[in-house]
Amino acid sequence: MQKAAVNTMDKLADYHIHSTYNDHSDPDLTINNVIQIAKSKGLKKIAFTEHVRKSSDWIPKYLDEIQRCAIASSLDILSGFEAKILQNGDIDCPSEYRTEYFVIASFHSVFGNKQVWINALKSVIRDPTVDVIGHLAPEPGMKVSESEIRSIAEEIVQNRKVVELNSKYRRPPLDWILTFKAKGVRFHLGSDAHSLNSVGSFENINDLIVAANSL
Repeated sequence: MQKAAVNTMDKLADYHIHSTYNDHSDPDLTINNVIQIAKSKGLKKIAFTEHVRKSSDWIPKYLDEIQRCAIASSLDILSGFEAKILQNGDIDCPSEYRTEYFVIASFHSVFGNKQVWINALKSVIRDPTVDVIGHLAPEPGMKVSESEIRSIAEEIVQNRKVVELNSKYRRPPLDWILTFKAKGVRFHLGSDAHSLNSVGSFENINDLIVAANSL
């Protein structure tokens, strides 16, 4: 249930699942229903990573519900959050939950400035409370050079972060994955599920998985 580093391409592990603790998931995506559907699909490990803000007041209830539902489950379950990357390089997550719980940092806003975007990303990569960089891809129309991608990869490796292969958005881009792989970046799988049928579903990123597993 606690924070843990993960580095696996195992399709029986889904490290990015949402729930009804946000306002845009399906109404049946309850904690208990996620656990039951994950078991029915043969998953062995899941991570609840609900969208969070520094102002979120539902966190204790959310964490308590995961703990209660997990007690009777044979699944290995991580409790955590998906936090928005801010322009200043911070993440939108209360500080008291960052160290103990599993944290994915993701872009959810368009900055419109490549250098601001790269600086924010590298700052988050260096943040010791962040475990995973989620659905990573440049902003629409943003051209990131090969040397800039390599520099990002070097930061990821140096700071021991994991990069998520996200099946909802099909990210990172294939060329980024190949560069990351060559630099020794570690990957794992996340469905980014906002519905029950998306839990543990990775079929649409088989090509990205093959690339990340390539020698």
